[in-house]
Amino acid sequence: MTLELKKISKYFGSLKALDEVSLRVEKGEMVCFLGPSGCGKTTLLRIVGGLEPMDGGELWLDGRNLSGVPARKRNFGVVFQSYSLFPNLSIAANVAYGLECRRWPKGRVRERVREMLRLVHLESHKDKYPHQLSGGQQQRVALARALAPEPALLLLDEPLSALDARVREELREEIRNLQQRLNITTIMVTHDQEEALAMADQILVMQDGRVMQVGRPMDIYKRPENSFVAQFVGKMNILSVDGDFVLSRGLAVAGAKPKMVGVRPEDVQIDCCDIQDADLCGVVDQVVRLGNLTRVTFLVREKSRSEGLVRLVSEIQGAGERLKLGARLPLCIKPETVRVLEWH
Repeated sequence: MTLELKKISKYFGSLKALDEVSLRVEKGEMVCFLGPSGCGKTTLLRIVGGLEPMDGGELWLDGRNLSGVPARKRNFGVVFQSYSLFPNLSIAANVAYGLECRRWPKGRVRERVREMLRLVHLESHKDKYPHQLSGGQQQRVALARALAPEPALLLLDEPLSALDARVREELREEIRNLQQRLNITTIMVTHDQEEALAMADQILVMQDGRVMQVGRPMDIYKRPENSFVAQFVGKMNILSVDGDFVLSRGLAVAGAKPKMVGVRPEDVQIDCCDIQDADLCGVVDQVVRLGNLTRVTFLVREKSRSEGLVRLVSEIQGAGERLKLGARLPLCIKPETVRVLEWH
């Protein structure tokens, strides 16, 4: 089912929580609303689900205007961060609850509950109660309950944020595989950029109620349109530009006079040539070893500039045993990896 958001606006008193947000979600896509706390992503999800009224704009699903349709008539499945399971009901009864509210025949309810619990690998836990399950298992039950009524759209409100890192990584893979297997259109709210990059077909990046960028995960990572997206989605070296700017041998941003550019840490190469031939030389200021990855911060002065140092972060594979504080090393950056950015 194709979902269209057209200039959705929302106010809380004088605060403009959403500023004419527009988005198109194709059938079977998984879209992540990504942004920091307070950016409006959960408010937008609640408006899509009919749990919050909008103050302007329209919401369409397969050509049907849902703007005035109440939540109970939208047939959307919702999974909340807090699981929201009924503590006095068994796992099977929790999954059956929405089906019974829709007056499904008892035999069909039993079969659908078995099917859903089998789908999330919890068949053997059907007679237990929520408090007898782990956090990850409870979230699987919440997912099974949301999917049981065969919803037109699945809404996930930060479903993994209450889990520890290992369980979160396992469950995000399960959710993504399940979503693709069922081919169900899904919207997920998250503030975790790694989660969004790993799971989404499309990411909507938000700040202060506004859309900063919409696109495929690697397009947003490789080609951020502004400084906010560049710094929020992954890490980025943000460098101010005055006039012509040469960052490495032969690099110039042709045909434009940008005020700032960005370079990903993995695109800053170390020991790329002899130090006397390098356009950039950096003094190692900090080394952080992260297992198979090492993050190195350099203090850099361009040859073309006589004053001022900039901090440049590089990320390399391996432990980087030869890197010592105070060492002076040549650095290289390929021109095609430099991004011109707008300031936000």
